Amino acid sequence: MADCDEDAGWLENVRGRLLAWYGEEKRDLPWRADRDPYRILVSEVMLVQTTAAAVAAHFERFLRVFPDFGALAAAEEDAVVKAWEGLGYYRRARHLHEAARRVVTLHGGVMPDDPVAVRALPGVGRYMAGAILSQAFDLPEPILEANSQRVLARLLAWEGDVNTAATRARLWEAAARLVPPRRAGEFNQALMELGALVCGPRAPRCLACPLSALCEANRSGLQDALPKVGERPAPRGGSEACAVVASHGEVLVVRRKPPGLWAGFWEFPTIHLEGADPAGRSFGHPVELVEGVRRLTGINVRLGEKRRSSTYAVTNHRVVLEARSAIALSGAPVPGPGFSEARWVAPSALADLTLSAAGRRLASAVLADLADWGLG
Repeated sequence: MADCDEDAGWLENVRGRLLAWYGEEKRDLPWRADRDPYRILVSEVMLVQTTAAAVAAHFERFLRVFPDFGALAAAEEDAVVKAWEGLGYYRRARHLHEAARRVVTLHGGVMPDDPVAVRALPGVGRYMAGAILSQAFDLPEPILEANSQRVLARLLAWEGDVNTAATRARLWEAAARLVPPRRAGEFNQALMELGALVCGPRAPRCLACPLSALCEANRSGLQDALPKVGERPAPRGGSEACAVVASHGEVLVVRRKPPGLWAGFWEFPTIHLEGADPAGRSFGHPVELVEGVRRLTGINVRLGEKRRSSTYAVTNHRVVLEARSAIALSGAPVPGPGFSEARWVAPSALADLTLSAAGRRLASAVLADLADWGLG
């Protein structure tokens, strides 16, 4: 494996070629418009486990509602989570909200340029701190995420499993040696951009790569074999059932208490059936959907037909959700254990509620054919 600090000329060559390529090939992404630390923080939090293409539209929308640290810090958590809708991994939104509050409270609404202070913000780990400090303040802080990790593993022909602590430590070390004392933010973005556009997970485009002549994997013919990634555990399967309960043209929804995966979110009454239970919907022992709805909402129902089956992914789970129509027979909405509210709402009001991605898709299906769900 090559050692990235064995030759100062090699280092400068890598930096120069990569920065020149980035100047010509970088994508026009909205968070690159300036070096505003707030915009950089928001974009980096959004980009965690999400593609740049998926983030772009959400970024602009979020910034219109919360244009700076002060606006975000002053908002209610429900409003922040609602504005985050569609990006998933909602814990990120809560961390971002708390980070804004700390910047306002502890730093007068101005992002600090001290690495210790930045890393102390909620949800800001080593990578994100490096991204903020290098891009906003041009400090020579390294970054390591999926794209840059892949580039470095190939550049240095590192054959260890990139999911191990030892490999990540070695690649962090390499990233720290490579980042230049000036234009650090551009260099870090260039490293990620190269991984996103050229040095992809499969079939890297070595002929288009500005670093191909300097890349040990390319020289050795190992570019398709690296990086080495150990097998990840298979997703855990589970199944759930929910009832879309109708009464006098309204539909029954419940809201989850914190803490938990869907804290503060609304949902159609849903129970766990079997397998993994990422949302904690189990009552401790199996119950039928009719009984589950009664426990969750205080409403006695008569079930109709199964109307929809869908699969959603959350953390390391793949869950099959079956939705049935239902008619309310008796009772008044009373939230069950783990829930803060149960209420009847007009179908048109579903758009105003904070729902999970699976809940939003189901709501859209309900609104597309109200009569089919007993709401027409």
